Amino acid sequence: MRIAILCCMDFKIPGGAERFFIDMARALNATIVCLSVSDDFCTIYPDAAHVRFCPLHKTLPGEPLFQLAGMMLFKRLHLDYDFYIATDDMALRFLSKKIPHTYLMLTPRRALYDMYYPTLASLPPGKREIFRIILAFFRYLDQRYVKKHVRCLAGISHTVRTRIWKAYQKPATVIYPPIHIEKYQNKGYGTFWLSVSRIDKWKRIDLQIDAFRLLPDKKLVIAGKIYPEYEYLVREAPQNVTFLGPVPDEELLNLYGSCRGFLTTAIDEDYGLTPLEAMACEKPVVAVCEGGYQETVTHAYTGFLVAPASWDIAEAIRMVDTDPSRFGPEARRKAEQFDYKIFKEQLATYVHTCLHEYRTDEHTS
Repeated sequence: MRIAILCCMDFKIPGGAERFFIDMARALNATIVCLSVSDDFCTIYPDAAHVRFCPLHKTLPGEPLFQLAGMMLFKRLHLDYDFYIATDDMALRFLSKKIPHTYLMLTPRRALYDMYYPTLASLPPGKREIFRIILAFFRYLDQRYVKKHVRCLAGISHTVRTRIWKAYQKPATVIYPPIHIEKYQNKGYGTFWLSVSRIDKWKRIDLQIDAFRLLPDKKLVIAGKIYPEYEYLVREAPQNVTFLGPVPDEELLNLYGSCRGFLTTAIDEDYGLTPLEAMACEKPVVAVCEGGYQETVTHAYTGFLVAPASWDIAEAIRMVDTDPSRFGPEARRKAEQFDYKIFKEQLATYVHTCLHEYRTDEHTS
């Protein structure tokens, strides 16, 4: 069966979404249809060399026109596959009830739904009213299209499944993104705590910095892309907080393996793959008690779930730091539940179920 994974994105840096789509493609022997693939992407992320890409060689304008241009691009696209997996609300426009498909969502677009009001509040007053109209328009288009054309829905966590129900009043299957458990190993409990995250407004890195201001005797290392408007966090951080910027996979695996514990603080995270990667290395995790973290981190067994407050984070780190190794066995066992082998079976079963439903409906109609 020839399967296409549709995503309106450029494959340049191997982030969480890119890795997930590559894992899907490998599990299903599928082709990834995307905007473009950089020349060195397979060098940066060798797993991508085992996947077929079908780049459209298209460059789209910036937001807010990016979304509209992406919709039009996929609406006019001509492809010939047996089954389609759309992964975003632009690639979604290729789907219809006439073709076998599923919409596997990382999350409904957050600016249109659960983060609508925070998004508006973050804008200058002059832009706020304009974007209120733009966001309402795109939300209307999104809801109408999903309700009319999408047959099967899936989400990457129960958190996302709840958002899907609130946005579209449609049920969804949960397909957790995987980790490759064999890649991770504990190299000892070093002298630093680790955070792996892009530096933007949704990740609340300021909380992590403030927590380590309260812990001057402990060290925090933060790996991830730093967006220009948040470079001030780097300049104002205390000496016990170090920013590495993006790091290659080999170095990241070494950081996971040798850190003392892992810290993550994103706002209502969709799923949160990085805590699982740390737990695969038998490392305890301190995470805010929100979103997908509640599905991957077991409080008091694999680490601690805490309020999004610097004092609470600091206190949890103090408790873990006395003996981080005591969380190791439970952390590893939890991570093993999300291994790629389990994901591969679940995804294949789900796709065949969707295809069976499509053929049954086609036969009866």
